[in-house]
Amino acid sequence: MHTRWRWVLFGLGAAVAVSGPIAMAGGPWYGYVFGGLWSLMGGTVAWRSFGMGTKVGAEGITSSSLDRRTSIDWCDVQAIEPARRRNLIFFHTIAPVVRLRPGGEEKLTELSLLSVRKDSVPERAERYVTDLRQALNAHRARCSICGARPKELEVRPTLWSRLRRRFSSALLR
Repeated sequence: MHTRWRWVLFGLGAAVAVSGPIAMAGGPWYGYVFGGLWSLMGGTVAWRSFGMGTKVGAEGITSSSLDRRTSIDWCDVQAIEPARRRNLIFFHTIAPVVRLRPGGEEKLTELSLLSVRKDSVPERAERYVTDLRQALNAHRARCSICGARPKELEVRPTLWSRLRRRFSSALLR
C-alpha cells in the first residue's frame, strides 16, 4: 500500500537532483558546493520516496517513510484503527494506527490522508484499515502464539508406555 505522495516526492527529489548540476555549471566555488549538496539531497529524497509504503507480510507490517523504517510483528499487534491528528493549523490527517500489546502505538504516517472535515474518515483510509485488519485476522487464525488455535504439543512416549505397548503387542500375537 502506498499513497500518491510517493510519486510526487519522487518527482520533486529528481527535479532537485537534476537542478544541482545546473547550479554547478560554470559557477564559482560555492556553486559547486551548493550544486553538489542539491544533487545529493534531491537524489536522497527521490531514492527514499521510491521505497515509501507499507508492506504486509506473513511476519508483520513493514512501514517505510522518508525518514525511517518500522517493522511490527503480527503477534505484537493488539488492534488496528484509524486515528486523527492535527497537522499544521487547519488540516487534519487520518492515518492507520497500530495499537501494540505493551500499550504503545505506531502511526503509519506514509498512509496518512489530509482531511478538512473532522468527523469523517475517507474511504481510502478506511480501505487501508480494513486491509490491515484482514491481514491481522488471517495471521491470528493460523498463529499458535497469539491466535485462537492452541499450540500443538509433541507427545513423546515414556519408557513405561513403550514397554507396555510392546508387551501387549507380544501377548496378542
